[in-house]
Amino acid sequence: MKTIKSNPVGAFDEADDETGGEKDDETSAIETNYSEDIMNTKTKRIKRNAITGAIFSILAATQINASLADSENIESICARETVECLSSEMGIIIGKPGRTGKFEGHIEQAAAKFETYFGGTAPDAAVILGNILPADDQAVIRQSYPVVLPWITAQDRRDLIEGTVRAQVKEQQPDISDAALEAIVERSVKASLEASGQNTPSEGEARSDAVLDGALSHELGHLYFIKTYWPDDNLDVSNVNAADIQQYGGPAADWLDEMAAVLLENDVLTDGRNDGLRETIEDDFKTMWPLKEYFTMTHPVFEQARQIIEERQKTAAGRAQGGVVVLSKGELDGRSDGRDPAMFYAQSRGFADYMIEKSGDRQIFAKIATHVAAGGDIKDWLSEKGPANNVATTVPALEENFYAWLKANR
Repeated sequence: MKTIKSNPVGAFDEADDETGGEKDDETSAIETNYSEDIMNTKTKRIKRNAITGAIFSILAATQINASLADSENIESICARETVECLSSEMGIIIGKPGRTGKFEGHIEQAAAKFETYFGGTAPDAAVILGNILPADDQAVIRQSYPVVLPWITAQDRRDLIEGTVRAQVKEQQPDISDAALEAIVERSVKASLEASGQNTPSEGEARSDAVLDGALSHELGHLYFIKTYWPDDNLDVSNVNAADIQQYGGPAADWLDEMAAVLLENDVLTDGRNDGLRETIEDDFKTMWPLKEYFTMTHPVFEQARQIIEERQKTAAGRAQGGVVVLSKGELDGRSDGRDPAMFYAQSRGFADYMIEKSGDRQIFAKIATHVAAGGDIKDWLSEKGPANNVATTVPALEENFYAWLKANR
């Protein structure tokens, strides 16, 4: 459901070995050939800014079309020697043995934040760490957990890079020595993780972990929101034709869907959003979407994410990743209007803070979501409910007040 594809190419011609010395002739020659070849693979090198890197998702309503074995249930899945399950009142973490403990409490934290901003009780959630369960098993999990989020961990990324590099080098150079192979693998992993913000010396492991924690909560926010206000919406896209995906998230307008996700982010990601807001204030909001457009637009990364889903569906492993796509800021396709898609997230964060402060109601978006789920939109909500919530009754007036508030508060 969520993956980051990493391409380890790019550092071979500059990196020395771990001792800081020159590479031996065998390693250097292999790296040159390998780096040219891997440029043609389908993997991508990540260029994440660990503070401001944007987190993106795409979801769609589809029909579950998995063959469920009668003998399979959550208990039998968790009983496998290759699987470890960590359950709680709010959900379950499923992963390889020894890897679930690090995520203890994550679901509870995200659910508590969702309940703070939207009230009620967050739907039960299952987080599946890595490509450990095929689509059929995930369909079994969905029978008990309305929210299912496959999640690629930092260790999974490392394993993926190592496996890809090792297999491709061995294919090109079957007689390579173990020492030369491991030297290439180690440099490749280091280069790719540093490029993705997962192994950046200046920020450290704690910062990288915080980025991933915030991203996990972000994605749970999307799913909680959809299942709370549109409980019959099916989030599984493993068997749908990607060309038939017509919307970014659930039935709500894309800005509101994204609002639910950014509200669940941690301080590290929120700080990045606020950095983006300060930049747009300096250029007099030219990089921000006017609210009239913001409230009605298709998410700026929808088409790019849909194409990634289409590519995934060509393999069983890809289909198991589902319909949540994570892209780094450096991976975003450019836009003809010159706007940075990452601004959509920063704008959502800023607008959320504005509405909460002006209304004095942390659950203001629960009210708006209820109105939208009943068939309304933000324009008529402003007209009907704006005065009671201390906000303007029209979009132009709301934009003017919002911009003034940003200048005074960011």
